[in-house]
Amino acid sequence: MQLRDVVSAGRRRWWVVVIGVLCALGAGYGAYATTPPTYEATATVLLLPPRATVEEGDNPLLQLGGLNEAVDVLVLELSGQDVRRRVEELQPDASYEVVNEPSTSSPVLLLTVRGVTSQGALQIRDELLTTTPKSLSALQSKITSGSDQQITSRVVSSDKVAESVGRDRVRSALIALVGVGVLTLIALSMIDSALRRRAERRLTGPGRRGRGRTSPPSGVVLPPPVQGHAPGGHDGKLSPPPPVHDDLPSPETSRPETARPETPPLQSSPDAPKATSALRDRRVPQP
Repeated sequence: MQLRDVVSAGRRRWWVVVIGVLCALGAGYGAYATTPPTYEATATVLLLPPRATVEEGDNPLLQLGGLNEAVDVLVLELSGQDVRRRVEELQPDASYEVVNEPSTSSPVLLLTVRGVTSQGALQIRDELLTTTPKSLSALQSKITSGSDQQITSRVVSSDKVAESVGRDRVRSALIALVGVGVLTLIALSMIDSALRRRAERRLTGPGRRGRGRTSPPSGVVLPPPVQGHAPGGHDGKLSPPPPVHDDLPSPETSRPETARPETPPLQSSPDAPKATSALRDRRVPQP
């Protein structure tokens, strides 16, 4: 179904479009209202070089090179099944994400926690901040035992309050709107096709089918066609005149003969011309 067909069907069946729009708005609002809000809390952790590599009086922030590889390893450790299992035990509906901070080239770890409640999101965030130095120390203890040779971490920033984000609610509302909109287009196409077929059946009923001819009502006998004239319901062709039967009596011969009164013969007399003229004047002209 092309776009112009959809527009034409929408103009003809505007009431279907109105109902579909109202249903879509209702579904979108219902999805937005029933979807629980999501609270998000973030924190950033900076990795610092070992104390043995920093000379006394030097700034450790100037020697951050080469620690990005440690950040990648720590991301894998915090995203493992053990940490996720502990998070699910604390807050089953919470989720988190650990990545290398994309806005900087420094060895900074970004922790993002999402939960259905503000307190739940903050609880998981604090649990990850506690787990980060432990996991970092456990990874390095397998390589070196000296504490002055290990990389340490420091919390740079941490949200005090988990903020409400409406991305999930907006996403649910958009999904509901699009779904009802597609169903409205399908319903519009089906209803328009059904009503058009119904209208065509009414126009081409039993008395209007086939080349536009109409059949006479039952019990009505059409008069015989006359040459040069086609009555209603006739095929339009000229029919030959009816045959003439010679054996039928003519109207003149079929009349019974009646006795005519005998007219006495006129006698010839001198007054005969006058009488004949008088009789002629008394005759009534025939039409």
